[in-house]
Parts: sequence; C-alpha cells; structure tokens
Amino acid sequence: MVVWKSVVCALAPMAAMLGCDARPVTTASIDNRYATSAKTPLVVYRARWQEVAFADPVLPGASSVALSAVPASSGTAYAILAPGWDPGSDSLPTSLVVMQSREGFDVHLDGALHIPIDDTTFIGNCAAGNVLSEAQAAFITELVFPDVFASRRYDAATCTVTPAADDGGAGGE
Repeated sequence: MVVWKSVVCALAPMAAMLGCDARPVTTASIDNRYATSAKTPLVVYRARWQEVAFADPVLPGASSVALSAVPASSGTAYAILAPGWDPGSDSLPTSLVVMQSREGFDVHLDGALHIPIDDTTFIGNCAAGNVLSEAQAAFITELVFPDVFASRRYDAATCTVTPAADDGGAGGE
C-alpha cells in the first residue's frame, strides 16, 4: 500500500489533496574513496550511471552533489580518474584512467544512491593491477565519454592517453 501511494503521489498533479506530503526525490551521487593523503591524488574527473552524468570533478575523500535520478534496476557505473590533476587549474588533465564498476548499482523510488569509487568497487586502474580489456575501454571511451576522448586514444593495458593520430587529411594549402 505504501508503494502504491508513493507512485500515485508522485504522478498526481494535486498530490496535496490526496494526502501526500511531497513528491518522492530519487538521487544518485558518487563518493571518491581514494586516499586524501596520496602522493598523486586520484581525482574523479567524470562519472556516469544510467542517465546521470557527473560532470564536476570530485577530490579524494569527497562526494559529489546528489543529482536527480530515475529509479532503476542494477546498472554499471563508469568513471574517469585524473591522477595528480588539480581541478582548480585552467588546464585539462593529461593523464586519465578509465574505469567501470565491478557490479551494478540500483536505486528505488525516493531513494538515495551513493556510488563508491575505489579499486574494490571498480576495475580499470592499472596501478592497482586490475585493467580493463581493450573492448571495455573502447566502449567507455567511444560511447560513455565520447566528448572526453574525441581527440585522444586510450590504451587499457597501460592506462595511457595519447593524442589521436592525424587522419592523413590534406592539411593547409
């Protein structure tokens, strides 16, 4: 009965007349669980889960703002680390590490999902010895974060980023 009332209250334009306190709020956030004292801090540069895109960097030991989410069953989360990058600088990160969650995450109606990002819940950090396959990395760089990797190539075996090769165009005349 409680679930049914939550659904009706969420969808009814006159929820207050039905005795509903407020519309349910479902959120997702990321928790950067890497050490704050690391010599090379691992900043979460970008992350994504379902339709939720976390575009603001998250420092080690910090959490993102909670973003609105649609209730969803288990889904893979993706992240890009920027080792040693200072989010306060004017430059973009030059070193990136592509990662995906080991298991899916879900959130129920009116729930708050916290996605912990570290080497126990995600794979892909070469420094931790758990690399992605090239196919996994290609999926993430080409489909999940195409804007970040539009002019870059990522090598999953070494966790290195290089500029995309020139396509051999005619150049300036």
